[in-house]
Amino acid sequence: MGLREIEKTIYNNLLKHSFWGNFDSGVIAIFLSFYLWDKTENMFTVAIAFTIPIIINTVIDYYFSDLSDRSSRVKLIIIGNIGSALFLSFYGLAKNIYLLYGFIFFKSLFAKLYQSSLEPYVREAIRENAYQDFLAKENLKISVGASVGGFALMFLYIYTESIPLVFIVSGLIELFSTIYLLRLENILVEKRKEKEEPLDLNRLKNITWLYTIKALAIALITNRMIIFLHEQYQVKIQDIGLIFFLVYGISNIVAARIYTLFKRIPLKIMFILSLLLQAILLAFFTQVEELKIIIAIWFSYELTSSVTEIYARDRINRSLFTGIGKRLSKFRISLALGSILGQLAVSQIWERIGVNESFCFSSIVLALLALMITFKKTGDHQL
Repeated sequence: MGLREIEKTIYNNLLKHSFWGNFDSGVIAIFLSFYLWDKTENMFTVAIAFTIPIIINTVIDYYFSDLSDRSSRVKLIIIGNIGSALFLSFYGLAKNIYLLYGFIFFKSLFAKLYQSSLEPYVREAIRENAYQDFLAKENLKISVGASVGGFALMFLYIYTESIPLVFIVSGLIELFSTIYLLRLENILVEKRKEKEEPLDLNRLKNITWLYTIKALAIALITNRMIIFLHEQYQVKIQDIGLIFFLVYGISNIVAARIYTLFKRIPLKIMFILSLLLQAILLAFFTQVEELKIIIAIWFSYELTSSVTEIYARDRINRSLFTGIGKRLSKFRISLALGSILGQLAVSQIWERIGVNESFCFSSIVLALLALMITFKKTGDHQL
């Protein structure tokens, strides 16, 4: 098999894995939130569950990324995916919250091994001229997989009313996605530079601080949205699940189709407009009373974020050459720190001040971030 055929095989199998491997993404966001909320009715309890994987990001990400740079990325990807799938299934066997936290810890550990190896592998395996197209198709596969999987698992819940069974089945589906990882081949020729250009390093640095502040602002945003709809509008879990998968799935499908329409807009301007629009949408999320309008706001928020994300991820990865795994790790660790601070702040605002105020907090931080980018002396070539 020639090099071109190998690259095409890798390209197709990565996309197939993206589809099947993301059946559980909505399950974790929705069912885990409800599972913990129904037991405690405390946002801090929910925050702990979603903070555990972020803490692992900060503590062990760099080690796993360095290991990935020195070892077989494919082998680590496969081990990580299998471990993540098994411990997700174990969520359904947890007899108490503390045991569930333990399973979340080990699932997150294996998921981090998987992620720390997969991201640099994709960067090395996909050609420069096909990379942005791959990101758009990957985004499409992920959103369709999460939508179809979530829709199917929602019916499983409707008929069984068993959240633990949903965890078990979703873990088995994630395990099935390993089939496509077994078909990957290690890339022998890595992208390298003797010395990074200052422009490359400045670009990554600027995007890192931007994403870190954004992570602080939007901490627990999906969890807040679904719990808000459940508590304020008495929307049942299966109905919220359907709304989530339609909003998330369709918005990402649309984003993957229309992102090329914005290619003439500088990335700096895209960030400013995107953050301002998201800030406005979050400010209105809890202020309107019509459920259809709330769903439309959620859809617009996801669409705006997704279109910008395709361009941003392309710029982030084009900045990486030598030690790709370790450089991506520094980016993720910074985001993790922002997310931890955001989750602590948001959960306390939600509990002590109010639900509306937690959304206002997110809106204000996003708006301030947009202003910071506007007045920061950073050209588009540095983003």
